Amino acid sequence: MIHRLSHACWNLSAAKVLGGLRCVKGKARGVGLLVLAVGLGACAQKPLVPDAPGVAGPILQEVPGLSVAVEAEAWNARPSGLADTVLPLLITVKNTGTRPVTLARQDFALLDQANRQYLPIAAVDVAAMYGGSGSGTAVYPSIGFGGSSGGGSFVGGGLGLSFGSWGSDTRDIIPLALADGLIQPSAEVRGFLYFPRPAPDSQVIRLVAILRDLPGTPQLEFHFRRAE
Repeated sequence: MIHRLSHACWNLSAAKVLGGLRCVKGKARGVGLLVLAVGLGACAQKPLVPDAPGVAGPILQEVPGLSVAVEAEAWNARPSGLADTVLPLLITVKNTGTRPVTLARQDFALLDQANRQYLPIAAVDVAAMYGGSGSGTAVYPSIGFGGSSGGGSFVGGGLGLSFGSWGSDTRDIIPLALADGLIQPSAEVRGFLYFPRPAPDSQVIRLVAILRDLPGTPQLEFHFRRAE
């Protein structure tokens, strides 16, 4: 069954986030939410691994006309502590069909075992969390949003510190992000999607892709769990 997307609401496995995650539009409103749960996002979490026996590295899914691979724990650029602020997932998409395919970050959503849903954050907003690049000490927020099938909601945030030019240098965040746009036949694109860090109690998460430019294509799911 194909899940239809709308601007007003995503409905994925009973999880809902209304209004396209309006609360992360605008740095002032996003940073203001930190007062609701300071320190939650800064909790150390175990690395994510594929939730399948014998699988390591990227998880690959294929549908007619497209192949998609997703890898966690792949960030090794600047800032070095990016994964303490957001969850970067490396996405590789190849057009195996005969016509161009349009890809957008809005085609993806992250859900945890409680059906809390997290939508991708624009790369420019992720870079803005650090307040710019350069040496010195940077203070950055970690924000998570989601809804559950029981009607409740989740908002989390935290503050972290990074010291030195490597830790606060944001120059790689935007260039390494997954670009929206057309993928030509036989072409491959690769880049990171940046998600709010899942709630600290999230032991299992799944990335869901609904490819709106390929009507009739079932949604793709990529399952990860915390390493033991």
